[in-house]
Amino acid sequence: MRKRDIAAAALTLYLLVLSLFVLFPRPILESGDPSQIAEYLRTHANFFYKILYADTHLVALGNFFMLAPFPVIFTAIFEKVSLYKVFLAGVALSASFELVQLAIPGRVSDWIDFVSNSLSLLMGIAIVRFLRRRKSA
Repeated sequence: MRKRDIAAAALTLYLLVLSLFVLFPRPILESGDPSQIAEYLRTHANFFYKILYADTHLVALGNFFMLAPFPVIFTAIFEKVSLYKVFLAGVALSASFELVQLAIPGRVSDWIDFVSNSLSLLMGIAIVRFLRRRKSA
């Protein structure tokens, strides 16, 4: 299998898993009582629910790193694409996720998540720049 085919499969899998995490409905519990949330997680041992109800610091950290792989995988497929276009595609992806979350029960659209995702994109672009410079040297 060629490198480009592997990268395309990786991008497809990455976007699928990312979409599941971002668009998975979050059940609305009657209260935010930690014991009620703990009981819900114990009885509904779904991996996605455990992530959705994770500590807010872990969620913020996840948002920060969520889109960093996107530029790396995308440029492995389209080697000549400008990093500016990759950034715009990632920003559009993040904006789409935040807008769609408005219609999903229990999900919250947040501009801070959008900014965090954009910073994550910049981190991924920095990695791509580093790899491109190293390859050309």
